[in-house]
Amino acid sequence: MATEQVVNVAEEMDFPSLCRAVADASPLPIAGLGGSLHTLRYVNLAFCLLVGKSKDELIGNSFCGMTPGTDECEWLLDRVAKTGLADSHTGHEHAGSHPLFWSYAMWPLLGANHSHLGIMVLVTEATKTHNDAVAMNQALLLGSVRQHELTEAAQLLNVQLEATIILAQKAEEALIGSEKLASAGRMAAVLAHEINNPLAAVMNLLFLAQTSADTPGPVRQYLERADGELKRIAHITRQTLGFYRESTAPTTFRVVTLIDSVIDLLQAKIISTQVTVQKECDDLLEITASFGGLRQVISNLMLNSLDALGEGGRVTLRASTSQDPLNGRARIRITLADSGQGIDATVLPRIFEPFFTTKGSIGNGLGLWVCKQIIEKRSGTIKVRSRTNDRHGTTFSMVLPE
Repeated sequence: MATEQVVNVAEEMDFPSLCRAVADASPLPIAGLGGSLHTLRYVNLAFCLLVGKSKDELIGNSFCGMTPGTDECEWLLDRVAKTGLADSHTGHEHAGSHPLFWSYAMWPLLGANHSHLGIMVLVTEATKTHNDAVAMNQALLLGSVRQHELTEAAQLLNVQLEATIILAQKAEEALIGSEKLASAGRMAAVLAHEINNPLAAVMNLLFLAQTSADTPGPVRQYLERADGELKRIAHITRQTLGFYRESTAPTTFRVVTLIDSVIDLLQAKIISTQVTVQKECDDLLEITASFGGLRQVISNLMLNSLDALGEGGRVTLRASTSQDPLNGRARIRITLADSGQGIDATVLPRIFEPFFTTKGSIGNGLGLWVCKQIIEKRSGTIKVRSRTNDRHGTTFSMVLPE
C-alpha cells in the first residue's frame, strides 16, 4: 500500500521543473550549455552574480568565451560531450593586481534514450582557497629556509666555539709554560746571587796566592788559568742577574752593545752548531728603546736561525739608519739573515700568529708573536722574507724610530 503511494507521488512530480527549481535556488553558480559551440542555454542567479552580468546578457553567448584558458576549456567540454564522462578544471586569469582562480565541474545531460542534450557546469571562484594555499606554501618555504639558515649559523657558532676552546687551552698551556720559565728565571737569579758571593772570595784568594813571593812559577801559571776561568763564571752570573733584573723602560744605548750581548748570551750554542755569525754595525749607532725587550726579540730570532741551520751555515746581523719616506724622521733598521732552507710560502703568512708553530711538540708558537708585540709596542714594524730555491734563506727586518 505504501509503495503504491510513493509511485503515485513520483508520477505526479514534474522532475524537469523540480531540477530547474533546485538549480535556480542553488547558492552555487550553475550554467547549462548546448550545441557544438557550448552556448549558454541556462544560468542561475548565482552565476549571474559571479560574472556580474544579467541573464539576458549571458544567454546565447559561448561559455568558453567568458572563461580564462579558452582553448583548454573548449577541449574539456568537447571531451565531456564525446565521452559522456564528468570532468573538472581550474582556470586562472589576472584581474586587477591579483589573479583569479575558477574551478569548473562539468557533467553531461542525457535524454530518455541516452541522447546528448547538453552539459551542466558548476562554477566556483577559488581565489581565496588558492591564496591561502600559496600563503601556506610560502610560509613553509620560508620556514625551511630559516631553519637552514639557523642550522648554518649554529654550525658556524659551534666551529667558533671549538676554536675558542682550543685557543683557551693553548693559552692556558702557554701561561703554565711562562710561569715555569718565570720560576726558572727566579731560581737562576737566586743561584747566580748565591754563587757570586763565594766566587768573589775564591777570586780574592787566588789573587793573594798569585801575588805571594813564595809561589813557584809553574804554580803561578796554573793560578792565572784558574783565575781566568773563574772570571768567566763571574761574567755568566752577572749576565744572569742582569737579564732577570733588566728594566723595560726606554734607555739610549749603542746598537752594537745590544748585538754583542746577544752573541755572548748564545755563544755556547753558536760554537756547538759551528755557525758563523757576522756582524755589520756602526759602533757609534745609538737607539732609544727597551734594551731587554730588543734583546729578547733578537735572541729569539737568533735561536730560531740556529735551530733552522743545524750544523754549519751563516747568520748575519746588520744595523743601519734610514729616513721614513712619509715624514722624514730618522729610524733604525735591524736585520737578521740566515742561510737556512727557508720557510715554505704556505706557512710564511702565519708565522706571526699566536700558537702557530712548525717545531711540533718542542714549540709553543708564541716566540714570533711576542716579538711582533714588542716591536709594535715601540711603534715599529717587523717583516720577514724567505726563499726556498737555490738562494735559500730567511731574513727578518725590524724598523724602529731612532
